[in-house]
Amino acid sequence: MGQKSSIDRLPSELRQKLIEMLQNPAVTQMEVVETINAEAGESVVSRSGVNRYKMRMDKFAAKTREAREVAATYIEKVGADSRNRMGKLANEQLRIMVFDLLLELEDLKNEDEGIAPEIVTDILFKTSRAMKELEQAEKLNSQRTEEIKSEVLKETAAKVETVAKKRGVSKEAMSEIMAEVFGITE
Repeated sequence: MGQKSSIDRLPSELRQKLIEMLQNPAVTQMEVVETINAEAGESVVSRSGVNRYKMRMDKFAAKTREAREVAATYIEKVGADSRNRMGKLANEQLRIMVFDLLLELEDLKNEDEGIAPEIVTDILFKTSRAMKELEQAEKLNSQRTEEIKSEVLKETAAKVETVAKKRGVSKEAMSEIMAEVFGITE
């Protein structure tokens, strides 16, 4: 893509220090700039660069926090064993991320420096492929869920029939139970 930001080009130990300082609400962005530039021995970051990086960090943190809250609420509602539902939730989160990515691309296209059309094309191709794979995975999950439900229904019906025969339930009553409860007609 484009050129890395001044923050992204920092040596890892300086970038880590910058991140730690930005996470401390008692430290101003100006103090961050002064400290990092002093440790680097030259002017390697600007206040605007640090501000943009901080905004990116905050945006990422907010999205991550939101995703965790949604997942926690969802798990609380449906239970931790609902893998298929969690898969659907993950798919939905990915769709939201793709939408956000497309908005970011649109912003990049509108900037002075712009973004190369071939990069946009490549990203759109990969994104659409990923979305297609997500849809296929969701379809497969739905099929598996239906197969599992069907199998459980058959097993339960067989157990009910066995118990009913032991207890002397009439064939008519058994047929009615199977039809009403399990949707099975002979």
